[in-house]
Amino acid sequence: MEISTFQAATLIISFAFFLVLSIIIILFYVFQKKKISFLLNEREQERKFEKILIESQIEIKENTLKGIAWELHDNVGQLLSLARLELNILLAQNNEKNDKIEEISGIIGKSLQEIRAFSKTLNQDVVQSIGIENALQIEVDRLNRLKFIECQLNVDGETKKISTKDEIILFRIVQEFINNTIKHSKATQLDIQLAYLDDKLTIKLKDNGVGFDKEKIKKGSGLINMKSRAELIKAHFNFTSDTSGTQVKLTYPFLT
Repeated sequence: MEISTFQAATLIISFAFFLVLSIIIILFYVFQKKKISFLLNEREQERKFEKILIESQIEIKENTLKGIAWELHDNVGQLLSLARLELNILLAQNNEKNDKIEEISGIIGKSLQEIRAFSKTLNQDVVQSIGIENALQIEVDRLNRLKFIECQLNVDGETKKISTKDEIILFRIVQEFINNTIKHSKATQLDIQLAYLDDKLTIKLKDNGVGFDKEKIKKGSGLINMKSRAELIKAHFNFTSDTSGTQVKLTYPFLT
């Protein structure tokens, strides 16, 4: 049976149509694949840039804090020590007991103690040498002495070695939470808990303050900074906040 001219033309046109359609679909698929690859690469570059930016900001901040710590410990600390020494000499030369001089000498002594304790937590070298637990204990003791807030630190599990850089970042996140609590929360109590597990370290921070509205969090706020720092060391960051207080949970994996 012979195929008519019309049928042949129809077959050719249909074949050509499906061929063109197939080519369009293939080209569209290739274009979409390249577009997705480009967007993924662009996002990866953005993430790398943000990581470098955050690391640079942290490095600048750490250097600044180290400089402040040195100034407090070496310069201000020495001036206060000299002032206390002069007062003690004056007190020794005075035949009569002078309660006012003794009181001032005591105040200077306490100020010197607080400055030295504060400078330790600012200096990353000191934090690295004594570890995150001891550094946090110094911070907690200082807060309780100054009666800013009732603070408590609990450590569970067997302590494990953490990367020096990561340890500093974890400590700074806790410090950021403490600062925010004191400044904004109107809290009277702050609990810090470290729990060492086989594959991770969890840090729970909780205050009994007024909480805040998550929708009103601004870019550059303390909470955003904490989250960015956590992401930098691949730690999971979770927080909740309501009228009963604010809680942050950090989960830091021990990478093998």
